[in-house]
Formats: sequence, structure tokens, C-alpha cells
Amino acid sequence: MGKISNLRCPKCGHEPASKTEFQCPRCRSILEANVAIAHLSRADFQAMRQSRDHTIWRWFDFFPVEERSCIVSLGEGCTPLIHARRLGDSIGIAKLYLKNDTVLPSGSLKDRSNSVGLSKAKELGFTTATVMSTGNAAASVAAYSAAAGIESVVMVPAGTAPSKIIQARAYGASVVVIDGNFDKEVAQLYKAAVKEFGWYDCLSSNPYRDEGKKSYAYELVDQLDQQIPDWLIHPTAGGTGIYAAWKGFKELLSLGWIDGAPKLVASQSAAAAPIVAAFKKGLADIVPVIARETVAESIQVGNPASLGWRALAALRESQGSAVAVSDEEILEAQFLIGSRAGIFAEPAAATSVAAAIKLRKSEMIGRDEVVVCNLTGHGLKQPEAIQLSKLELAPIAPTLDALKERVKSIAESFTA
Repeated sequence: MGKISNLRCPKCGHEPASKTEFQCPRCRSILEANVAIAHLSRADFQAMRQSRDHTIWRWFDFFPVEERSCIVSLGEGCTPLIHARRLGDSIGIAKLYLKNDTVLPSGSLKDRSNSVGLSKAKELGFTTATVMSTGNAAASVAAYSAAAGIESVVMVPAGTAPSKIIQARAYGASVVVIDGNFDKEVAQLYKAAVKEFGWYDCLSSNPYRDEGKKSYAYELVDQLDQQIPDWLIHPTAGGTGIYAAWKGFKELLSLGWIDGAPKLVASQSAAAAPIVAAFKKGLADIVPVIARETVAESIQVGNPASLGWRALAALRESQGSAVAVSDEEILEAQFLIGSRAGIFAEPAAATSVAAAIKLRKSEMIGRDEVVVCNLTGHGLKQPEAIQLSKLELAPIAPTLDALKERVKSIAESFTA
């Protein structure tokens, strides 16, 4: 079983007696789940790698769930790690790998977190789970709640892509669209609802669900046959992915199962980049910003209060970096991922490749270094980001000459 030693405050060391108290009463920091792993051996590692369980739960001993009977799984994890040669050649990175989380059950990386988080909710006896989200977390929480037999309430800000709202509703969630700023009015209502109704909080303020993204580290070490990437680039909103992946690598280092770790990079939209700003200024914590409109709506967060500071620490400990990219750079990267690697990634996911392009141009990333870009959400999450021209939609005469001319025109528009 996952041997939980405690929940502990990473700032002041406070350890609450309650398993459902997620915030430190002394310093208000989000608590951290600690799992006892010192007993694990290299033989255990090999057994995990050889397991026929091709979900994140092959790494069960690293997660804060004590009873296997409480596991809620939809087949998440072990997503393809693709050596994208054509894409890599076009951007000057010969060993470019894409971690394709677009194929996860609900279409995004949130399934890694919510499989663990909702398993723990089931173990703790909760009957209703909730989350506020710009889309991906809403769908994922709804899906895993349905599988767990737990009611779900998801709150999304006005303007969220209808496709994401529809997906959450399809899983049986009570979807509530709120007129207000995500980091302010929506957040205030959400916090009040969790307290008033006793719902299970599925945000990054939940230390159990945060553990799910540690699986990135375990999977990459397994899939690269213990070769360590030089760089791991991750689309970033609240910072959970960066923080959790780094925690996973540190666990493997502490056990002596690996002898190095990648440099981590947080990729953010320039319209909502508080972690990038804090990193460049050398700050230990983020300073909230007003998140502006961006095509990368899944990471449109201006105040990653829960884990922003931990993400910054992970970036610095790994000797990594943080990169902000414009909407134009994001859409260009999305096009390249689709047309040269055959993967339809949502704009937020494409920020990882956009950041890789930027770091390669600045020569921070070398041509022959091993670079992994996490693709964190499917393009069908936000299909309206792809704008079709009137030319492409206009019908042609049913002749070979007309067909030849149209294909030529479209090809020219791609290279313009």
C-alpha cells in the first residue's frame, strides 16, 4: 500500500492530526502529502516497470492511497513518448520527444491528478467533489467522480470554451458558469462553497491530488530506459506539474534508482505569466498578475497562490528556466505539432513546444540535447482556436483542375 507518513506543512513543519485538513493553520501554506518510500528496493522498481498494469497505478507505492480497493482508474498514464524527428529537425532539436497526454481518458493531464485525488476521496468517504476550472480540470474531476460514484460540482468562468463545459456535463457533473474573474470572484465563491458544504476540494490546494503528476518522472525514466532527459518543458498555470514532477525525480534520486534529473522549464502564455515574472526577478514567491485574454485558456491563471512558490523552487533546484510565449508563437507551435508530428494539441499544450523553439533560438538548449515537451491537452478541447479561411470552406467545382488549384492555394497559404 501507499504508506502515508503524514500531511506536513513545507514551510513551518506543522503536522495536523486530521487527514482532511489541507491548509496549515499557522502559516496558511498548502500542506504536502508525504509517502514512506525508504523501504522500496531496486527490485521493487524493476517489478513496477515489468507490471502488466499500464496506468499510473503501477507506481502505487509512491501515491498517498492506502487501499487498492479504493483506486479510481480510467486507464490513465503510460502515455506515448514520441521521438518527433520531423518536428525536431524543423526547430533544430534532434532529440525532441513529445509526451502525448492528449490521449488520456478525458483528454488532458488533469487525469493524472484526479485519479489519485478521487481515489483518496473515496477512501476518506466523501460524497461530493468540486473544482473550479477553465475547462480541463472540470471535465477530469467530473469523469473520475462518475467512476467513483461521487457527485461532482464544477464551477467555470464565463467565456470557457463550450466544448469543455459540454464534456463535464456529459460525465454527469453539475456545471455552474459564473460571471466573474477566475482568480477573484470565482475563487472567492469556490472557497466559500467548500467550507459551507463540506465538499471535497479538487484544486491544487488538495495535497493528495497533487501527487498524481509525480507519475511524469516515473514514466519518463521507464520509457527512456533510465536515460535522463536534459530538459523537461511543461505548460504551467498553477505550478502543480512542475512541482510534482520534480518531487517524483527527487524521490527516485533519494532511492538511488537514477543518478540525475532534467532541467525543468515552465512554459506560460505571456498574457498570464506570474511564474515567469517571479523567476526572472529572482523572487521566492509569485506576485499575482491580472490574467489577460489568451488563446491558451487552459493556463490563463494570474494568481497561482497554492503552489507557485514550490514551482519556482523546483525550477531553481533543477537549474531550469521559465519562458513566456505570445499567442502567435503558441498558434505557430500548435500548427507545427499537428503538421510535423501528427498530434492535435490544444493551444495551452503547445506552449511547451513554443518554449522549446525559443530556448533553442537563444541557444540555451543545444541541438543534440534530449528535450521532452509535455503535451497536456487535446486540440478538441478547444477546436475553435483553429481558424479556417473562407477559401478553405468555399466549395469548388467537381473537376480535377479545380481540385488541383485549390490544393495549391491552400499549400501556399501554409507557407506564407
